[in-house]
Amino acid sequence: MAVAHVLVLPYPSQGHINPMLEFAKRLAAKGPAVTVVVTRHILASVGEPRDALGPVHLAAISDGHDAGGFPSAASLEAYLAALGDVGSRTLADLIDDRPFTCLVYDTYAPWAVPVARRRGLPAVAFSTQSCAVSAIYYYVGGGMLRVPAEGEEGTAAAAAVEMAALGLPEMGRSEFPSFALKDGSYPTLAAFALSQFADLGEEDWVLFNSFDELESKVLTRLNRHFRARAIGPCVPLVPTEAGSTYGMNLLAAEEDTCMKWLDAKPPASVVYVAFGSFASLPPEQMAQLAQALLSCNHHFLWVVRASEEETLPPQFAERLKEDGGSEKGLVVKWSPQVRVLAHGAVGCFVTHCGWNSTLEAIGFGVPTVAMGLWTDQPTNAKHMESAWGFGVRAAAQRRDRRGRIVRAEEIERCVREVMEREEIRRNARRWRAAAERAAGRGGSSDVSLDEFVGFLSAMKGGRQGGGTRE
Repeated sequence: MAVAHVLVLPYPSQGHINPMLEFAKRLAAKGPAVTVVVTRHILASVGEPRDALGPVHLAAISDGHDAGGFPSAASLEAYLAALGDVGSRTLADLIDDRPFTCLVYDTYAPWAVPVARRRGLPAVAFSTQSCAVSAIYYYVGGGMLRVPAEGEEGTAAAAAVEMAALGLPEMGRSEFPSFALKDGSYPTLAAFALSQFADLGEEDWVLFNSFDELESKVLTRLNRHFRARAIGPCVPLVPTEAGSTYGMNLLAAEEDTCMKWLDAKPPASVVYVAFGSFASLPPEQMAQLAQALLSCNHHFLWVVRASEEETLPPQFAERLKEDGGSEKGLVVKWSPQVRVLAHGAVGCFVTHCGWNSTLEAIGFGVPTVAMGLWTDQPTNAKHMESAWGFGVRAAAQRRDRRGRIVRAEEIERCVREVMEREEIRRNARRWRAAAERAAGRGGSSDVSLDEFVGFLSAMKGGRQGGGTRE
């Protein structure tokens, strides 16, 4: 029987590419051939990082912005329209030229599904969000779950019962994913989010970057609607060795600088601060965060992207120098986050609560200060603290027109609690062990991945030729 050949299509951003690339490597290790699709711009920018790819191959399609990628688009809406249009046509050409068995597509690239189906190619969804966030979008989008109205404190008793029946914890409006609020903000992205799973039926597969032990209740409930399988966490679970890479770094990490600085620090003494590759904090929040880091009695490693440097308080560099300079804290434009979290000197992670960062914290047993900003982050922050117990949420004291502001005193309080409270640190270690069991041989995620490989094998060698060109 011919070897199955799986085509994996992530949405073209680092936060989507890296978990799907990690999934692709694990899938390839079980026998199928795997090709991951990126845009021509991304491929030209990073080349083919062989250490990161392992047995996986890369192929490229066009997003309509081959020279500049997303930054060259007039707007997000314009980029998504071009990606759906030009991406569909170039994906069709790619599928027509090779005998793929199956398409695994990012749920934020739904335009790929009709392309695959017109060519008789099974399409399997991959969610780079948590099961809980995916469930909320599915149930809210389908009219099966009500979001608390503006001004409601917490949820009414009936709503709490409704959420429990769906495998979800009780949540207030501010704890829902922002795209579920239907408040008119980001209408294009909200429409994408709420319709991700709308057309899926009981026989359709959905692969989740999570693991059973972490989200068992909601995963069980989702299995009533489609074949929901957790195959994560799709992050490395052992410290990445020097010279090797995890995923694709679309931003240049100051790797040597970070690691040498951490090597000189005592165990569990460093507060690591990073807010992902996309989120931007307003100047006032940057000022509050800077004040908290300078005032706390801990070393800190703070990632401030080049695009954010101008929002740093003008006196920050001078105050840091007075407080010990690079001995006290190090500010870098980008970091090798997996290696940083794996380092024994890191004792706390101040995070925006993106799902990749959440799983990386779990994978290396690092407790968190949760500062969820938007999209899925407030929901992830809720779970870190209330459901999983390895984080403390920083409460906003007030809001400005750009969103929540957390005061320096609150950030300091949260850092102190995380660094000193043994129960939180113990829970972080417990979840790390659970993640390792799930992803290890015979663990729940490994078994689910084997089941998926069996599904591929049952296709009798897969598709044996190209489809009909459009």
